[in-house]
Amino acid sequence: MEQYSLAIMPGPEITQQVADMKLQFRTAIGRSYGSANAEAHISLDGFEADENDYPYLLADYRRIISELTPFEIQFVGFGDFDKGNFSAFYINPTQESSDAIRERSGAVMTLFDKKLKKQYTRKWADESKNPHMSVGRRLTREWISLAYSLFSDYEASFLCDSFAIRKFNEKRRQYDVVDVLPLLGGTTPLVQLDLFQP
Repeated sequence: MEQYSLAIMPGPEITQQVADMKLQFRTAIGRSYGSANAEAHISLDGFEADENDYPYLLADYRRIISELTPFEIQFVGFGDFDKGNFSAFYINPTQESSDAIRERSGAVMTLFDKKLKKQYTRKWADESKNPHMSVGRRLTREWISLAYSLFSDYEASFLCDSFAIRKFNEKRRQYDVVDVLPLLGGTTPLVQLDLFQP
């Protein structure tokens, strides 16, 4: 089974800014850390599927996502949360942007869940409940404090007009974008879409 992730990828300017932050943070703590090498993204959902089934999943994701309308995502400042014994430090979308992300990703996942049932293993179904763009994961609280001392202000925005499907690369131990799915704002209601249509 291959591991896949549905995500939002920001534009090149924000991607480079996040890469620069990660490099600065890695230099400050003197070692690598979780998500240090990952390209900037907002995780929405994850699943495992056999490689032979992926083209069918892709076709249905493409149909569902094409019905969504492009929207602006704005970032302001930073935040953190604890998960297990480690913490994450991330860039905050505004509340309005978070609501828009949840609305669109929720529409995709609700429809997908109705059809998928237990055929595919969901990996992190709660990711889109707290949209964020990680600077670092699996961090100690000391490293979180250091991050806040390094990064205090941040504002940026971009037009989200596509979602991406990423596949886990075992050699690189990172996810690679394998497909980009445009948000076209179609007119067919989502409820009329069907998975695995002929």
